[in-house]
Amino acid sequence: MIGLLLHDQVAIVTGAGNGIGRAAAIGLAQQGAKVIVNDINETDIAVTVEEIRKNKGEAYGVQGSVAVYEEAKRMVDAAVEIFGTVNILVNNAGIIRPAMIHKMDEDQWDKVVDVSLKGAFNCIKAVAPIFIERGKENPEALSNGKIINVTSTAGLGGTIGQINYSAAKAGVIGVTMSTAREWGRYRIQSNAVAFGVVETDMTKTIRSDKFADTYKNKIVLNRFAKVDDVVPGIVFLASGGSNYITGHVLNISGGSHIGF
Repeated sequence: MIGLLLHDQVAIVTGAGNGIGRAAAIGLAQQGAKVIVNDINETDIAVTVEEIRKNKGEAYGVQGSVAVYEEAKRMVDAAVEIFGTVNILVNNAGIIRPAMIHKMDEDQWDKVVDVSLKGAFNCIKAVAPIFIERGKENPEALSNGKIINVTSTAGLGGTIGQINYSAAKAGVIGVTMSTAREWGRYRIQSNAVAFGVVETDMTKTIRSDKFADTYKNKIVLNRFAKVDDVVPGIVFLASGGSNYITGHVLNISGGSHIGF
């Protein structure tokens, strides 16, 4: 275990009941991290936890909505109680409520923004005392905490029919960069990963309906991503290999978004 990238590190992964979140939690555990698996669905949490444990990893599930600060804090408190601390925060939780702008109602807007954007803020605020105190105690350390925020190419270039999701994911980039600026003095790294279309339940519709070819044709590598394509980026940003990287958005989209 000692030779693994994340030996003795404690990670929280939100929205880890399925899809990218589940794969990220498993990927971090495979590199030695002890993982808090968060989701709103207890059954999904149990599946992820069991998958990690059957491969000799350490995991514990905490049900709750990151859109509510008290629940985000409870998740962080559980990590401290069970594993002693938190070193890595992966803000992955997100939902979609598609609609064209003129048809979107306030509830659709609020739910997506609350989970994807406010949820990331809530979790970052909840780990703040742990990360900042570690930074004060270890001012010369190469890293006193890692934050990895999951955003999307929709946040980089917009999309059609999901202005709420695009706005939330663009906001996540702003949160990432602001956190990097505020917490750099504590040697805390804050970065984001921007994904395109990944083969998960969330993207099932756009991969199977009449727009599938339209989306695929925008990808330079001409295929949709699998979760195994995107998880290594999260693991890298959680590892010591990213100690001199902060405020960065790592674009993992097969070339669907190329440019500055």
